[in-house]
Amino acid sequence: MSTVDPRSRRTGITALVLTLILALAGCTGLPTSGEVKAGLEPGAAAEEPRPQYYAGAPVRGSTPEQIVAGFIEAAISPIDSWKTARLFLDGDLAETWRPEAGVTVDIADERRPQVDEENGIVTLRIDPTATVDEHGTYTSSASGPVELSFRLAKREDGEWRIVEAPDGVVLDRLSFPDVYRDHRLAYFDPTWTYLVPDVRWFPATGNTATYIVRELVNGAPSPWLAGSVASAFAQDVDLVPNAVPVDADQIAHVTLNAVAAAADATTLTRMMTQLDASLTNAGVQDVRLMIEGEDSPRTVDPLVPGQTRPDPRALVLRAGEFGFISGSELTPIEGLSAAIADMPGPIESIAVSPDQQVAVLKQSPDAIYRVTADQPDVVLDERDGLIDPLIDPFGFIWTVPEDDPDAILTWSPELEPTQIGGGWPDATRVRGMAMSRDGSRVAALLTTGGQHLAVVASVRRDRNGTPTGLGEAMRLSVLPEPGVSIAWIEDARVGIVTTAGNITRVFEQQVGGPGESSEAPAGITAIEFGTQDSSVRLLGKDGLMYTRRGTSWQQTGAEVSVLATQMGTPQGADE
Repeated sequence: MSTVDPRSRRTGITALVLTLILALAGCTGLPTSGEVKAGLEPGAAAEEPRPQYYAGAPVRGSTPEQIVAGFIEAAISPIDSWKTARLFLDGDLAETWRPEAGVTVDIADERRPQVDEENGIVTLRIDPTATVDEHGTYTSSASGPVELSFRLAKREDGEWRIVEAPDGVVLDRLSFPDVYRDHRLAYFDPTWTYLVPDVRWFPATGNTATYIVRELVNGAPSPWLAGSVASAFAQDVDLVPNAVPVDADQIAHVTLNAVAAAADATTLTRMMTQLDASLTNAGVQDVRLMIEGEDSPRTVDPLVPGQTRPDPRALVLRAGEFGFISGSELTPIEGLSAAIADMPGPIESIAVSPDQQVAVLKQSPDAIYRVTADQPDVVLDERDGLIDPLIDPFGFIWTVPEDDPDAILTWSPELEPTQIGGGWPDATRVRGMAMSRDGSRVAALLTTGGQHLAVVASVRRDRNGTPTGLGEAMRLSVLPEPGVSIAWIEDARVGIVTTAGNITRVFEQQVGGPGESSEAPAGITAIEFGTQDSSVRLLGKDGLMYTRRGTSWQQTGAEVSVLATQMGTPQGADE
């Protein structure tokens, strides 16, 4: 199968909430938590308990402003296709309104309504922080304020109801993660070696398996990933019927149309691998794959994709020795550690290939080396001001000058350079880059138009893994201070360090979702993935290493000069 082509998408901008002001009894959603949960629709997979919100029905005598406020508030309850919200609508709109068209995520306190009661018009001005399109793709918003218009009319009983409203819903950013839940659709890299997560957001109630499989089989990758990932589901393969029942044993029953009957064993195995990985956090225990017209399920086992999980131990350069640190003990990598220890001069950064046979180093000020157990090879990049280089899982080394973000070079295992198209053409400075361990995405810290940004772009490769370009950058977040370091701390999450004066912050940013931030010790210079108990690991300029315990940072090492980047672990290594 070939790489999936992008499809046209329609981002639904949405109905919105009035600031209100209204302490009106029927317009307030009531959160509950604990063991009490809304019942799932037939065939729905059970999921982890989470807060469930309930909205009130319209109250007699409500003004147009109150009706719109109640309608918007009812977005927190998606049960039965937003049954409660439809009570605020009249005429054909109650049936034709499409809440699934998208979500606008905003800050409720910043909403500003304007009311023309004489004409039954309510206009709401909001400032979106993010949007989710009808396919579940989350995008940080930079569009500025948006005005949403609602037209109301009086019914025969004298009560106001909405007769015109935008499709979609509006949710405050605090309630959004409770009403919608993130799921990772699984695609392959172009070499069919690694799985690449594509984060989507679907309503937390109902049959989540249907949302996931419908997008995986009938849909396409998110626009920013399109052209850089592959799917075993060809464009003429469809889900039939357009639903995925999940039985009492939490087995998802997926039926594909008759076109899939022609798929060979390799393609079916890849299909099952994508289905199995995509349904992991939807409460599904197993998948039964049926082909339309056949009497029994296909016997298909998922394959084992390439390993992207790093060793949980920190890989460091300490007092001239290189290896994995555990407590006070340092375990060297056979061959590679000795070669690095023999390097003359100070080392600023180290990144190690998944098989732990190759490393790329930066020495002060701009010398870049590829190191193996046999010998260090100078990478022939003589440009000034190079940032820390990267190595991808296919053995290519990436270099770029800080003040020339569009001048990215890759160096093949034979040390042949190639200019990479795409890059960061709108940026004035690139402060750091990080390659995902599946090799399909690169994150970067940029300065653009005076703003400090964290962005991500897909990596385009041929079927042999050779990089050919970058896709269009997707903004992850606007940073309050310049970025210092960026790293992939999970397959779909990056860690970022920023600093200004004595203030150091750590951001944990989901790729395709919201992020969170916390303060960190002053003087942090590097961030990497952490441990089972701490999502990130930090290194200070004083050589102290930290992991987080609860809300505080605990020192876990000293005299460390470099916290190395691991691109995975050798295939077959114990996890």
